Amino acid sequence: MDTETAEVTPTDQVGTHLMFENDRVRVWDLALAPGEWLESHVHRDDFLFIVVSGGHLRHADPAHPADAHEVHYQDDQVVFIKAGGETLHHRLTNLGDAPYRNFVIELKS
Repeated sequence: MDTETAEVTPTDQVGTHLMFENDRVRVWDLALAPGEWLESHVHRDDFLFIVVSGGHLRHADPAHPADAHEVHYQDDQVVFIKAGGETLHHRLTNLGDAPYRNFVIELKS
């Protein structure tokens, strides 16, 4: 089975490394080398992320490539997203030629 096109069940792992967790927040490091991806994941709580090293990323569902969209984030950019119960993010791929990194802070309900 091709790992780039195989359908994957989304996980709760929204970063590459869980840095901290308590009863109010969960903090993840999300670091992607050029060409590297984070598999499909689900955000169940509102969250924000702080971009440390910006880049060019693609959100894509390998089963539905026409639905893919690309985004550009800048260093020091902060983005807040209201999860609304369950926000699905498909595979996140670093399309740039430099490492991408952010910190994801999930706000527990």
